[in-house]
Amino acid sequence: METIFEATARIIERDGIAALNTNRIAERAGVSIGTLYEYFPNKDAILIAMARQRLAKDERLVRQALATAETEQDVSLARRAIHAMVGLRDRPKVRRAVIAVHLASGFGSEHARPVQEIAELIVERNTRLLGDKAPQLDGASLFVLTRAVIGVIRAAFEERSLLPGTTSLEDELVRLVEAYLSALQRAHGSSKSNR
Repeated sequence: METIFEATARIIERDGIAALNTNRIAERAGVSIGTLYEYFPNKDAILIAMARQRLAKDERLVRQALATAETEQDVSLARRAIHAMVGLRDRPKVRRAVIAVHLASGFGSEHARPVQEIAELIVERNTRLLGDKAPQLDGASLFVLTRAVIGVIRAAFEERSLLPGTTSLEDELVRLVEAYLSALQRAHGSSKSNR
């Protein structure tokens, strides 16, 4: 499978996604078309599998960054997570292609799951540190926060912006997350005082 993924990536990098078909992939990978079809029924299945592999790798990298942040209290969890997410710049042409097919195939929720889990980790840590003063994320606020971060990062990649990997994008996303959590905390505090 890795050989098929690498062959697919090289074709995308060299000739673009429009040049992609299962015969070219099999030829580039050095496998028979029958062998390729044993693993994948069509090129979209290959691209979706590649997107899922990339998302899993991205999630591992972000979780590693968060694990480091647990021991180093000088940097916020939000900054660690965002730093890891905006730094994911390897093979941008391939990333754009596989993610576009993955999204077009109706798997957008798979993109949100890791970011949502990370947001929940941040809230859990804030709750340990702040107790009942910690912001409360309900389903709507968690949805808005995670989609805001994902949307900005996705737009930066899709628009071929020079922002991914920069401190300025990281700073703005951290400001967005921390301002949102702070607003939730204030709203939570005022609703408690009104009781």
